[in-house]
Amino acid sequence: MTSYYSVRIWQLKPGHTAAELEALASSGYLEMQRWIPGVEHVSMLRASTGSEYVLTTTFADAAAYIHWRQLEQEASDYWERFAAILMQWERTCHLVREYTGETILHVSLADRSDETQ
Repeated sequence: MTSYYSVRIWQLKPGHTAAELEALASSGYLEMQRWIPGVEHVSMLRASTGSEYVLTTTFADAAAYIHWRQLEQEASDYWERFAAILMQWERTCHLVREYTGETILHVSLADRSDETQ
């Protein structure tokens, strides 16, 4: 199976700090992702602009992504902790753009021992 990715670009809202969003991401947001089946990796990059973030979530497959989206849309109705984190996240930043798709190329260039010199 091929991994599936969600890449979201988030921008801080005026009056909110990078420290706020980064603390929320590393605690509450990450906590929620650990409970959702099929979420394999979460990474967040602070853009050089300082006010934008690239949040990448890796899923086991497209079905896991679809399940995650469904939970994201419906969980606030019955999962109080998720709702609180989501509300705090949306007060702190807003979604600029989202990309989703499967891996077509993933190569590690760290191990070059097989190259001829």
